[in-house]
Amino acid sequence: MTDYYSMMVKLQGRRCVVVGGGAVAERKVRGLIDGGADEIIVIAPHITEELKALANSGCIGLVQREYIEQDLHEAFLLFAATDSREVNGRIAAYGESRGALVNVADVGESGHFITPAVIRRGELLIAVTTGGASPALTSLLKKQLAGHYGAGYKDLVERLRLLREHVQVEMSDQRVRTILLRQAAEELAAPGAEYDRNETINDWMKRLQQAAERRQ
Repeated sequence: MTDYYSMMVKLQGRRCVVVGGGAVAERKVRGLIDGGADEIIVIAPHITEELKALANSGCIGLVQREYIEQDLHEAFLLFAATDSREVNGRIAAYGESRGALVNVADVGESGHFITPAVIRRGELLIAVTTGGASPALTSLLKKQLAGHYGAGYKDLVERLRLLREHVQVEMSDQRVRTILLRQAAEELAAPGAEYDRNETINDWMKRLQQAAERRQ
């Protein structure tokens, strides 16, 4: 078993190299695009139609041949996603020697990091992984969580962000801020909760403040 440290990484301006052109590489590329990566290079002699379409639209760079070691230079993230464990091992070893963070598609623990299953709802991001122990369980949990945290959470999280920004400007008492923001999160996250789209952020803050005062 391998222990992992969870974190979010900004990939804008970082070189991300994917060696491989099949379905696994395609999933890695999709994840990178969804995560904001803007410098993605795919290296493979044969690629899927979706990867070809992404290359034609300028979303990714494409080197359509077998990889050479120079292709891996200056990679921040390196994905070894070929259909050969031996080739993946060579890619990982060389990438590590060049200081890249390496993900090996077929043997997660041999690389530096793994990619979890992800649910995105605007600024809400939920990641699920079993560390490679049970991809089936990971898939099942992702499906369950996606059903619970539906598309409506995108608007809820955005509304909470706007409230937080407003409260930080309008209220100097950190204790009161914490109480109001926690109360707002509980209000919107309650099962079956709905909110008045006509209620302004300022009116919402005042309502929460009045409710907090009544509890005291």
